[in-house]
Amino acid sequence: MNFHKSFQTIDTQVVGEAFRIIVQSPIMLAHENITEAAHALNTQFEDTKQLLLNEPRGHRGMNGCLVLPSAIASYRLLFFQHSASTNFKYEALVATMTALIEQGIIELSRDNIYSIETVKGVYEAYVKLSETKDTVLSVHLTLKPAHIEGDEVIIDNERRYFVVEKPQQLKAIVLDELAEISTWGLLESEKYSTADGVIMYEQLDSSVRSVTFERDGYILRSPGVDSTLALLAVLGEEAVKKNDSIFGSSIEISQKHEAGYEIALTGYITGIHQFVVDREDPLQHGFIIV
Repeated sequence: MNFHKSFQTIDTQVVGEAFRIIVQSPIMLAHENITEAAHALNTQFEDTKQLLLNEPRGHRGMNGCLVLPSAIASYRLLFFQHSASTNFKYEALVATMTALIEQGIIELSRDNIYSIETVKGVYEAYVKLSETKDTVLSVHLTLKPAHIEGDEVIIDNERRYFVVEKPQQLKAIVLDELAEISTWGLLESEKYSTADGVIMYEQLDSSVRSVTFERDGYILRSPGVDSTLALLAVLGEEAVKKNDSIFGSSIEISQKHEAGYEIALTGYITGIHQFVVDREDPLQHGFIIV
């Protein structure tokens, strides 16, 4: 059979959140300007985005990444996502860096420093490798602190979050309380509809446990880098040495520099896939189960 479309992807997870990295596809973007390339991806390839993000190939928690050559960095990274998700995630830098190095898609750097071109600018990452240099042990990023404007916490002068302490009617931020937490999150997301997310937290000894709800009330599957920066802005560095998720993953602050906070995250490849699209498939665009 001559399939309509074919895609090769590398799936990864970073602190529990899933990323689908497209390394071969019919998407041809030759724009020199990354902003123009991102606009083309998000306006001309809606069908492609849906079939890779939605079930049966994907799910509501899937994040899309398109890797392209860059004239100014190790590679160019474009994002595509579900409409209620933020259009940039630091975890994607870790996911793509891990996949590209471990699959031998980019050359190893002599100083273990790589650069990633995005629509938000060029980011540098230090990569710690195993002795055999075939496994990424951790990817180190330095991130600017968030700031507070009124009731909102702002990340990178763009993404906005509301931070709320766990209400008394919930016993704890644990999986046993997931049904009640989900109901609370849906209602709060409607209340704070102008925000990119709502973060509920509870204070532990020297860390916090949190859960982040995206704009549609969907629970983020990780502690969230954005969420960690937001909690640091609200609670302070001593209170947020570690941010734990409801699912058991965590993000720690490695160091504090003049430029911001350093974090070290590890990505894991979960699958290498060849996806195809049959012209006669009635569910080419997939569906979402929330």
